[in-house]
Amino acid sequence: MGEKIFFNRKELLDLIKQAKSRIRVLGAVAFNLPYDELKEVWFDKINKGKLQVEIICESESSLNYASLISANKRVSGEDRSYNIGNLINIKNAPFQKVRGYLVNNNCKHIEPEEDSKEKQYFSLRTSYLPIPIPVINIDDDYYITLALTSFCELNKFEKISESHIWWGEFKKYFYAYFDAPLGAKKYSTEISDKDNRTEVIIMYNDDRHVLGQLPRDSFLDITKVKVVVWGMLFSREGKVLIHRRGNNAKDNRGMWDKSIGGHVDLEKDTVDTTKAAAREMLEELYKVEAEGQGAHTNREIMEINEDKPIFLGDWRPEIRYTFPFSEIRQKKDEIFFFRLKYDFSRKPIDSPRILPDGTEMPVKCCADVYVFVMQEGFEKTIGELKNSKYKLLELHELNDAYQDKEIEIEENGELIIERFNPTPDLKKIITGELWPELNSFADYLKERLEKK
Repeated sequence: MGEKIFFNRKELLDLIKQAKSRIRVLGAVAFNLPYDELKEVWFDKINKGKLQVEIICESESSLNYASLISANKRVSGEDRSYNIGNLINIKNAPFQKVRGYLVNNNCKHIEPEEDSKEKQYFSLRTSYLPIPIPVINIDDDYYITLALTSFCELNKFEKISESHIWWGEFKKYFYAYFDAPLGAKKYSTEISDKDNRTEVIIMYNDDRHVLGQLPRDSFLDITKVKVVVWGMLFSREGKVLIHRRGNNAKDNRGMWDKSIGGHVDLEKDTVDTTKAAAREMLEELYKVEAEGQGAHTNREIMEINEDKPIFLGDWRPEIRYTFPFSEIRQKKDEIFFFRLKYDFSRKPIDSPRILPDGTEMPVKCCADVYVFVMQEGFEKTIGELKNSKYKLLELHELNDAYQDKEIEIEENGELIIERFNPTPDLKKIITGELWPELNSFADYLKERLEKK
């Protein structure tokens, strides 16, 4: 009698419960496992460091496509329909029923400390790549299913072994989705209490048309475009702020950069980028950054309120005359900002990142550019800012620093000359089409806010 190849649902669940060392699930919604039954079995083995459980869920965007058919019984031919709400509930079940149970019962080996040699025995991720074939890996064996139009009631599972006619292709597929560091893991986010690098942002093509979603870090070294915000902060005397990126930055360490910049968060900024620009300005100046992350701790100098800076629309000096600078002059404690050169945002630009090991990684982005008029007396607060070394310069002084390749800074009460090494973004600003616009804005600012 030959090796058993096909299994029903009960047989597959029995195999899962009997697993000795590893269970890996690719496609949580497709399998819809009974986690209430499994969590207690898994808890004891995970807690003892004997069983590795890894669950990779479908992304919400993938499930939305699936729901187009599964939500209509006349199209899918199923006994019941599954709309996106049903599918999201199934997607969230591993988090709510398994991870929540493990955490609440103080299970070990869920999130080992970074400096610990302890192995992680439970992980829960979302893949932003499509999952063409759902897979369950039990120890050294792999079982696949084909969802087609069926959801949550699958009862046919095939074991893929070396004798399978497509073993070579499946072997590559299993490696790409489960093991390869630059495979599906690169395009996934992990659900974790301590991981703050799982920001998901929107992916665009060169015409700034939406293509889908990807985790933030996966944009390094790919040709897809992301949207970012750049901000140039001006004092009321017309000087611009630049900063030297810290030694804990994710990239471009020690290089002089534009005032502020950041990614557009999928959860917060899907309407426009004005809120993202305001939030980035407040966070980068007034929140302390965590080591190596480029993210922020809860130690805040001021409460982050994205509505505090007042947005005044596109910068259009040809139609503004004195308005609104008469009002800005009167409101000394407020921060105002404009969007600069809308057409610049239409086309992608190269914005490479220099990684800590010196590797240059290409990145393409569309940059929405904003100019800020800071509160009166802003220049006196520069020394209080903690995340970087900051400096206010006239624009002509910034250009001189770029030309001369040196800049004067204060260190421990003494003025010293150091090498001026700009980031690719700041170099692009100084040498490109934004530079005349910034000079025009600075001149207008000095003229309209000149102290009487």
